[in-house]
Amino acid sequence: MLIGFSFKNFMSFYEENIFTMHANTDNKYRDFNIIKTKHGRLLKSAFVFGANGSGKTNFIQALLWMNEVVVSDLSMQSKLVSDVPHFQFHNEALNTPTMMEVQFIVGETLYEYGFEILKGEVVKEYLNRKTGQRLTPVFVRNSSDFNDISFTGKEMDNVKDLTKNTRKDNLFLYWANGGNNEIAIEVHRWFESLGFMNMYTENYFPEETISYVQKQGKQKILDLLKQADVNILDFSMDILEEDPSFKKMLKKSVADKLPPVTSLSVETVHHYYDSDWCNPKPISVPFNFESAGTQKLFEIAGFILNALEKGKVIFIDELDSRLHPLLVRYLVMLFNSISKNPNNAQLICNTHDVLLLDEEIRRDQIYFTEKNKYGVTEMYALTDFTGIRKDSKLLRKYLLGLFGAIPNIRAHLTPTPHQEEIDDGKD
Repeated sequence: MLIGFSFKNFMSFYEENIFTMHANTDNKYRDFNIIKTKHGRLLKSAFVFGANGSGKTNFIQALLWMNEVVVSDLSMQSKLVSDVPHFQFHNEALNTPTMMEVQFIVGETLYEYGFEILKGEVVKEYLNRKTGQRLTPVFVRNSSDFNDISFTGKEMDNVKDLTKNTRKDNLFLYWANGGNNEIAIEVHRWFESLGFMNMYTENYFPEETISYVQKQGKQKILDLLKQADVNILDFSMDILEEDPSFKKMLKKSVADKLPPVTSLSVETVHHYYDSDWCNPKPISVPFNFESAGTQKLFEIAGFILNALEKGKVIFIDELDSRLHPLLVRYLVMLFNSISKNPNNAQLICNTHDVLLLDEEIRRDQIYFTEKNKYGVTEMYALTDFTGIRKDSKLLRKYLLGLFGAIPNIRAHLTPTPHQEEIDDGKD
């Protein structure tokens, strides 16, 4: 489970920004939207709102980039460290470390892992853990020199000798995981379990959906579609190998190195009626006959169901893209549920679906991003605002700019008397 994420000097984020899944003391929707853990109460979902270009996607990209650095092989890790997408619009950004830190829970243990990168070198790296009341260091790296890696306890005795293998452009965690250290393996596996999805992508079947169908999850996908009122009776999914004649045209030494080229064939089954709209019979149609929203829901079904079944943490960029607001609400409620989310999966997404602000969402589940005149994104929480009554209409206040994080177009509009009343605090 994710507890929190802090980052600095990454893409449009220059100053340090802190995102947390810690729940506050408000008891609203606590039975459905909150996970009780040994290390405090955590949220099952969180939503980031903001104008186009405000940095919502960059927030997800920050944790995705950190994840890629951790799970990549040695060569790719070096490339990522050497080419950090830092903030571009300030002359000190090149001399400011890019910082990433994440807190999460595996089993009963809380972990805190982070690193800092400056000019293609890992200048700081650390791993702390908490099993009781105290957060204690596992290892600390205070410079890019492997000689500056130190250990507090005996948890990493079996990989201490691997510090000398740690280059300036690599993480020590990589070597500790490869050296079969139990703590490093647990941390590495948590990063591997994270799921990321870009909802903009057209006709894209995530690997999770394909493998979910192949592992006898077809009926559960059909059930999800039916619950969402999608009129599909059945579907078939076949992975086809392309005509191998192309490889025959190549040299054998080249052809042998190429992976098998495959394509995905999907058809859906609907009712077919006679002239009197009676005697329905099944008929198969190509997948591209379905609406864009139905295609997207179908494509992400395995990704969502797999997360719910395994208790994964997933990030979705633009959850509402091509989906009706009621379908978005349905997916959100799958996570904010006791029966549908028994393993405490977590959903973090950015969205333009402002109708969620008036749904059964806690205030500490809502974040905003706003970019200032210098191109710097700031992330802040709805709970940062004071003096907002519990019965306030959050959707109305957001659209009128009370929380910021909206397109700056109000100056070109003539407010109605009712809008002026709301702006004066009369809700």
